[in-house]
Amino acid sequence: MSLRLKFRSWPWCVVALAGLAGCGKNDADPATAGADGNNPAAVASEGSGKAKQLVEEAVSLIQQRQFASAVEKLNAAITTDKNCSEAYFQRAGILADAGQDRLASVDYAKAIELNGKEVRYHNMRGLFMLTRRQHDQALDDFAAALKADPRYVQAYNNRGLVHLAKSDYKAAVEDFNKAVEIDPSYVDGFNNRGFAWYQSGSNEKALYDFNKAIELNPKYANAINNRAMLFMRVKKYREAAKDFSAAIALDETNPKHYQNRRTAYLELGMQQQADADGDKIAWLARLNDLNTAVTKSPKDPKPYIQRASHLAKGGRSDIALANYEAAINVAPDSSDGYISRAMYYLENNEPQKAIADCSDALERKWSNKALSIRGDAYLQMGRYDDAINDYTSAKRLDTGVAEAYFRRAQQREERGNKEGARADYEVARQLDPGIGQ
Repeated sequence: MSLRLKFRSWPWCVVALAGLAGCGKNDADPATAGADGNNPAAVASEGSGKAKQLVEEAVSLIQQRQFASAVEKLNAAITTDKNCSEAYFQRAGILADAGQDRLASVDYAKAIELNGKEVRYHNMRGLFMLTRRQHDQALDDFAAALKADPRYVQAYNNRGLVHLAKSDYKAAVEDFNKAVEIDPSYVDGFNNRGFAWYQSGSNEKALYDFNKAIELNPKYANAINNRAMLFMRVKKYREAAKDFSAAIALDETNPKHYQNRRTAYLELGMQQQADADGDKIAWLARLNDLNTAVTKSPKDPKPYIQRASHLAKGGRSDIALANYEAAINVAPDSSDGYISRAMYYLENNEPQKAIADCSDALERKWSNKALSIRGDAYLQMGRYDDAINDYTSAKRLDTGVAEAYFRRAQQREERGNKEGARADYEVARQLDPGIGQ
């Protein structure tokens, strides 16, 4: 069973890995179509034993998103056996994802030259051409795939997408009809046919197909979103908002769902909920900018730290921590990642972890900020002597330091050290005259 790529409607986005990844989510069209790729694990039999082994290792690396290492393996496979069609095919997918269209085209052509009967090759090159708006070339490849295998469902589906791109809804429906006729459980076929009906204004037929797709896969966010858009068209705003919420639960980083739900909320007069969706849209836009910054500077810890902070503020603590870890991994000699993660731990009431990170940061570079954060962590734990020592080293004088002296004064007073308590109270009130009142 092949893996499915989810393609958004036009303007088309870039195809990712050959049969592995999908495209981006910020598209202009309200409805969504699904496009089928192929399974990269289905390595063709072409090539020598050593080359096949290298391709299998590359496929494993692709599945782990280690693309640079995968390309090295594929290069080695081609060096070992220049007739290894699968190596060219897999490399083409990576190159396409990286935007290296000319090189990807060369590799797809070579794979097909070596093994023209492999339907996956024609199907994926057809998708590649489709996402580059080369519609006639895409149609040729899907036709070649269907000539090799007249029951290849994915090719019917993907050829239907070409017809959708050309606004030829009748031809699109015919191809989607064939796809679901061959495979009555083919969920993408029903969703895409529903989209074709939606585009052509056939609301009842579109609703039937979207319902069928959701029946087959209740977690199919694309079909749920499409049905919601249909509800919007017929002014069933409450039903639309419910569907958009379901789509968000399944695909929570897609700004389109929030934008659409915000429109539904506004139609319903639910201003507070609409404003909340507006805030989420802005948050996702900032996240997209930070993702771009990380991609442009993968060895710089600062974009990872900025993204981690943004994710933490958005309640995505697990991913935030992974980004702090990434910042530390790309620059292990830098104190920045440790200091930033320490602040995160402090804000989330994990002072012991904050202390450990600050200590690691100080081993790398003397930092008043690390001392200050560690002082706050000690204060949070009630270790007032250690807190005051770090504040003193950091030359920090503020209300936070006043609190440390005040708490230690109370502690000394309880232990009968009246002179020490008096001295601490005096320092505390010099720093914060209103403390304890």
